[in-house]
Amino acid sequence: MTRWLSFFAEYNFKVEYKPGRLNVVADALSRRPDYAVPKTDPNAIGVVRTSTPSSSRLDNVRSAYANDADAKQL
Repeated sequence: MTRWLSFFAEYNFKVEYKPGRLNVVADALSRRPDYAVPKTDPNAIGVVRTSTPSSSRLDNVRSAYANDADAKQL
């Protein structure tokens, strides 16, 4: 990567975005007919999975702390 950066640093050029419909000389990989960008709903809300400890797990932790001599000193 560094080699390419130093190679291109010798040239004075400007990179500009050109929409695909205006780029009539696009290469074959960027114009694959079997690939379509999935449409996304701008109103969609991402869902994050959350987990909460069960009461039995909390009871196990409480009893372990109650029976631990070092924890009683805290």
